[in-house]
Amino acid sequence: MWKVGKILGLASPLLLASCALPDQNSKGHAAIQKTLDSIGGFLGGANATASGNAQGGKMVTINAVNIMIDGPHPSDPRWQGKLINQTSLYHFFDSHPRRSPSDYWPRIAIRIDDYSETLIPKVTGVEIKYMSQMPGAFEPNIARPVECIKFTAVIWKTPKQSERIENIVHCNADIRMNEPTLSVGALHNYASIMSPASMSSGQVRNFGPKSPSKLLPDYSQDDIRLYTTGQYLFSSLFTQLGYKGPLDSDPRLWFINLAQKPV
Repeated sequence: MWKVGKILGLASPLLLASCALPDQNSKGHAAIQKTLDSIGGFLGGANATASGNAQGGKMVTINAVNIMIDGPHPSDPRWQGKLINQTSLYHFFDSHPRRSPSDYWPRIAIRIDDYSETLIPKVTGVEIKYMSQMPGAFEPNIARPVECIKFTAVIWKTPKQSERIENIVHCNADIRMNEPTLSVGALHNYASIMSPASMSSGQVRNFGPKSPSKLLPDYSQDDIRLYTTGQYLFSSLFTQLGYKGPLDSDPRLWFINLAQKPV
């Protein structure tokens, strides 16, 4: 069952304490990441309160990071395409629950075709300027910029029947206020899920119908940065698909790639 957690509000003082010494940024980043990992077992969620912004939409905190959501979709031609809720992907897994632990149909493969460059920062670690702040802090809250991913999905209804959906775009503005989110820990859990031998293609990563051994590809540094910085987009992607694999280890959704764009 999806839940919207509020544990991150309690964790904020810990996060802020970790970055209290500006002349020790590297240690602060490591401490922040450690704190995020320590609360990762909980479900995350957008704060119940939200503030407006000149960009449009509402600024909320998701996993201790300020994000602009529930606003106008970017007008940049690069990010024009189908929204998830305009396709058969929307709440797909809610409509197709597993009938038994050995039921692996239907299943979905996703290929990341494009992503905002800001999702892969030049340096590793948490970007402190986007972190949530304590009441009364002198520094203003800053939300992450408009960020998007574009992808192609193939739905396998049976081993021989599939549906290909291209040019799907998902941006922070497309996340809704009432949408539950996943914690850092749940997203880490998804990265460890393996395909059962009966449906695995081994090291072959393609659209299927068989899935690769690992649902996420072996991480390069850019893969790690995209999946970490863009965790709120992947969380929302899972939510809008109705996919609960990060919570119950359902192996029916895999990614062909992450940061490495297809040729």
